[in-house]
Amino acid sequence: MKIIIKIEDRKVELILENNNKIVDKFSWREERNLSQKLLVEIDNLLKKNKLKSLDIKNMQVKTDISERFTTVRIAKIVAKTFNFNNKAL
Repeated sequence: MKIIIKIEDRKVELILENNNKIVDKFSWREERNLSQKLLVEIDNLLKKNKLKSLDIKNMQVKTDISERFTTVRIAKIVAKTFNFNNKAL
């Protein structure tokens, strides 16, 4: 299983995939509050699908906007930290 954080034109989408098939997804309009909302929504997605963080093998960020935007940097830091933590366990 993996989670993809997709950011496109003021829309953030969390996609839960298993074997390249979408299991679930959730999206919202990005209103410059990603730092407050992203972890909460990832947790909600996991709970909704009765999963734990260790069930997720990888988290990725896909975006069509520049990495100079804080939104993209926040998403990438969350994904890198998540992946690092899961590999350490």
